[in-house]
Amino acid sequence: MRIGLLILSIFVCIALSQGWIARGYHHATSRALSEDARLAIEVRCGKSGGRAVAECRAMLTKLYLSGSLDPDKTLRAHCEAVKNSRWGGSRPTPPKLCVRRYGGWHEG
Repeated sequence: MRIGLLILSIFVCIALSQGWIARGYHHATSRALSEDARLAIEVRCGKSGGRAVAECRAMLTKLYLSGSLDPDKTLRAHCEAVKNSRWGGSRPTPPKLCVRRYGGWHEG
């Protein structure tokens, strides 16, 4: 009985420490991202929960931290997608993000 409790307590300690390590890793990587990278992840993946959103955030975090992808490209692609979308003949009002970073829509 004592050995069973000992083994159970070891497994509980390992499980708890793995959770704390994973949470600490998540916070450390989140802090390492620039403000542009955080904004690009929010724009690209959305705010809602779910497995797809978590995978999207994890993938973009790895790409931004490794330097393989520039957050500005993601933000510019988002603004271009809104600008070039069909809205019944007229252009939509540019999102605040696009106005702040790129000056809104330019005719041309």
